[in-house]
Amino acid sequence: MENTTTNKKQTAQIRLDELIEVLNSSDPILATEIDIKFLKKKYYSVSGVSAFRASGGNKVMTPRFLEDIEKALPFLNMEWLIHGFGDWLNEWSPKEKKDYITKSDWYKDKPKVATAKSEDLCHSQESIEQLLKNGSDANFKIILRSKFSTTYATGSRLRSDINKALCKRVRELRMSRNPTESQTYFAETTMGEARSIITNIESFRQNPPIFFIKKLKEICSVDLNTKLSYDWLLDGVGEMFIEQPNLPIPDMPAKKPKKNKKIDIELCDRIQKTREGLGKSKTSFAELLDVNRSMISAMAGNVRQNPTTWFLSRLKERVTDNNKVLSYDWLLDGVGPQYIVDPNISETSNDAIEELRKEIERLKIENAELKKN
Repeated sequence: MENTTTNKKQTAQIRLDELIEVLNSSDPILATEIDIKFLKKKYYSVSGVSAFRASGGNKVMTPRFLEDIEKALPFLNMEWLIHGFGDWLNEWSPKEKKDYITKSDWYKDKPKVATAKSEDLCHSQESIEQLLKNGSDANFKIILRSKFSTTYATGSRLRSDINKALCKRVRELRMSRNPTESQTYFAETTMGEARSIITNIESFRQNPPIFFIKKLKEICSVDLNTKLSYDWLLDGVGEMFIEQPNLPIPDMPAKKPKKNKKIDIELCDRIQKTREGLGKSKTSFAELLDVNRSMISAMAGNVRQNPTTWFLSRLKERVTDNNKVLSYDWLLDGVGPQYIVDPNISETSNDAIEELRKEIERLKIENAELKKN
């Protein structure tokens, strides 16, 4: 067995860092895994995990956290995590390994048959079962790393790590309102949220949650006509504030979801409506976005997961309709048209594109004439 026993001077907080690293994972993914086990009891924020990491809050792990992580990650050797004894992986039988993987939603969302083209060793149920056959720890660790990976698709550049550029723009927005306004005042008085959400975002410990993104637009817009631009906030495109005098006000104000209702069902429904409008299956839609099909499935039907901000940006980048782009205002708040003329392309740019098209047509005609001669 691979031994990752750490130096006696190392702490449980350092070993939690090591675990997340060896699983090629992240705080949000670990928080979500704990949530899945306790969805009806509690809501684990990203800070609920990062608080106990050496690279985060470096707090002493509470008995409740240790109990929760043991139930959420039954393969984890708690003696290793707490005391540094042995390997991080429990000594499981081949049957225990197989049962844990094949009963997971992650496995069930995989296509059944392996394809020769994929370089991902865990891209299908068939390929995963091949790895599980000999029951080795080495193969089981490969599967676990894939299950808890920070990327949604092998070969994809869609990420799930901290979007530092987005976090910086949140700080820029806060400072633009009043450079002397503290994080505490902005969080508690302006946004009506705990200070920790701002400190975690601005110190790159968590991405802004979807509800918080929507709340920023609702609260930080200048007035009913001049509003915070989702394009700027999410993608850094265009100006911080844009004129949107005709944009309707969302039916429901943005607010933090209740502990057992953290999924934005309306947002996920609009993503599925977008897929259906394109006439694409879950598989072909995943291919268009270059993400795993399991991610699309997790946001459909019995919805299990919100899209990430990385996913929203990819969706906006890849989905168009007759030279129009998907509107973040429709996608996030359900207001305005689904597709809009890209506000970040100037009239000058459009004129230049039209001139280029005319030049291409002229060259085609000229080339055809030359062939005749």
